[in-house]
Amino acid sequence: MTSRYLEIRPDNIPSDGKVSFKNGFPVLSFTIQSQNGILNPRSIRINGKLQVFSDNQSPPTPVYADDDPAITMDNRLGIYGVMDQLIIRHNRSKQVCEHIRFYNKYLQSYLGCTSSKQDLLGHMSETALIMPNEESMFVNVVANGDVAGGLDIKKDFSAHLPSGFMQSGNLINLMPTAFGGVQIEIHLSPDSNCLYSRNGDLTDVSEAHYQLSDLTLSCEVGDIPPSEMAALAAQTEGAMNFQSITSLYTSINTGNAQIQYSLGLRALQSAFMTFCPAKNLNTLTENGLATTYPTANEAGGTLAHFTRIAFLKGGQKYPMDFDVTTNADIAGNTDTTAGDSFTTADPQLARQFAESIIPESFQDRTSLGPSNLNRNYIMTNTGAANAYKSQPDGGPLFGVGVRYSQFGQGKGDFSQQQFGVSLESNITEDNPMAVFLFLKHKTTLEYTVNGVQILS
Repeated sequence: MTSRYLEIRPDNIPSDGKVSFKNGFPVLSFTIQSQNGILNPRSIRINGKLQVFSDNQSPPTPVYADDDPAITMDNRLGIYGVMDQLIIRHNRSKQVCEHIRFYNKYLQSYLGCTSSKQDLLGHMSETALIMPNEESMFVNVVANGDVAGGLDIKKDFSAHLPSGFMQSGNLINLMPTAFGGVQIEIHLSPDSNCLYSRNGDLTDVSEAHYQLSDLTLSCEVGDIPPSEMAALAAQTEGAMNFQSITSLYTSINTGNAQIQYSLGLRALQSAFMTFCPAKNLNTLTENGLATTYPTANEAGGTLAHFTRIAFLKGGQKYPMDFDVTTNADIAGNTDTTAGDSFTTADPQLARQFAESIIPESFQDRTSLGPSNLNRNYIMTNTGAANAYKSQPDGGPLFGVGVRYSQFGQGKGDFSQQQFGVSLESNITEDNPMAVFLFLKHKTTLEYTVNGVQILS
C-alpha cells in the first residue's frame, strides 16, 4: 500500500489566516474528508506558527526579552498550553468519538511523566515549542530578542495530539461506505489561562495574548490497492478499542476533603488528580496550568501536605484496603512558623501518580524526579528563585493517582458504584484548591452507516 501525505487547512479561519482567542476565534476545526484511503491517526499533526504579544494595539507589540514585566508561557507545555479541549468527531454524523477536557492540564502530567528531559529539550522543542526551563522558554520561544532589535519572529510548530483515538494503533477506513471522514476540533485556551507574568506585575501587559497563523493539519493516508477495494468498501460496520480520558473538575477547601462521582465506567484503568489554587486559574498574574501542591498559607505561599489518602469504591477502600499515610507523619516532618521543615515529596504518592499515567512496566523514560517533585518552593507570584514559577525541569509536577488494572484489562468496574477519594491534609485556611480529575478507561467505538456509538 502506497501512502500520500495530506495538508489540510482549517474549516473556520478569518481571511487573514490569523487566529486568536482574544479576537473571537476560540475553536479550530479540521476535516479529513471521506476518500478511498486508510488513515493512520498516529501521523496527524497540527502545524502552524505562534506569536505572543504584550498588548492589543494595532499592530500589537511583540514580547521582547528585556520587557519588564515579562509575559511568558508554561515551559513544559509549549504550544499545548493553548489547547483547552480536544474533540474528535465522526464526520458523517458529527457524533463525538473522543472528548478530552482540560487537555493542557492533562498533558502537563502526561508529558512530564512519559518524556525525559532530553525528549523535551530535543525533538519536543522542535515540534511543540517545549523548553523545560522558565528562562529558556521565555528567551527562545516567547520573546523576540531585545526591544532595540525590533524583531517580530513567528515560532514554527508541528505537534502531534496525544489521545486514545490517535495513539490506539487502529487504522481508519476513510471510504464513504465504511467509517468515513474524521473531524478534529481544538478549543483554544483563554489568553489569561495559558499566558502569565513572570513576576506577577501586569503593568502595560494586561492585554497580552497569543496568535496562531499558517495553520494546517497534516496526516498520512494509504491508497487502497484495486484488489482490496471491494473488500474494504464492504466494511459498513466495525469496532475499535482504545484508552480514553474522562476529565472532571471540582475544588476542595478543607483538611478532610471527600470527592465522589458516579462515573458509569465499566473498565477504569486508572485515575489521577492534580491541584492548584483556584484563584490562579484564568489570571495573567499566575500560571494556572502548573501542577503544584495545595497551599496551606495563602499569604506566605507555604505548601500544604496530605497526611492520609484513601481511594474508595461504593464507600469502601478499593483497590487498596488500607490508607496511604505520607511522610508528613514521620517524626520531625512537622510545620514550623517559618514554613515546612521538610522538602522531600512522599515516594509512595510519587510512584502511584506515575503508574496511574503509565504502568511502570511500560515506563522507559520520564522527567519526573527530585528537581520537579519536591516541596522546596513557595506559591508566590514573584520571579524569586524559590517561587513555583521558577522550578527546574518543567516546573512542579505533583499529583495523586491510583491504578486499577495490572495488565491493561481495565478491571475497575464503576458502572454501578461510586468512585471516591478521601484526602486528609493540613489545609486550614479559606483558600479553595482546584482539583482536576482524569480517569483513564478502556473504550470501544462501534460504527455503522448510521453513525458511531461509544461503549465505556
